[in-house]
Amino acid sequence: MITTNELKLGWQKLTVLKELRDRTKVYSDMPLLRSTEFDVLCFIAHQNGNATITSIIGHPYFNKVSQSTVKRAVLVLTETRLIQATEGADRRERVLSIKE
Repeated sequence: MITTNELKLGWQKLTVLKELRDRTKVYSDMPLLRSTEFDVLCFIAHQNGNATITSIIGHPYFNKVSQSTVKRAVLVLTETRLIQATEGADRRERVLSIKE
């Protein structure tokens, strides 16, 4: 059973993440990131410049998200200049990183 303290801690984390997601609007050309786009952005930041679409799709957190949805999120994040894609060791692979 989930305790009341765990639920309170979860609520605090949710409100911090929502505020952070709302702040991305200031740095991009689009009004607000969708939930999946924000999740992908956070995953890319967490991977420290080593994320690929394949690694995103293969992560258990995204197991219920379709490949096309992840690709669309990456495209949106690239177009809004929040992330960048560079060629990896394999020319077919693009490594995603946060654009700073």
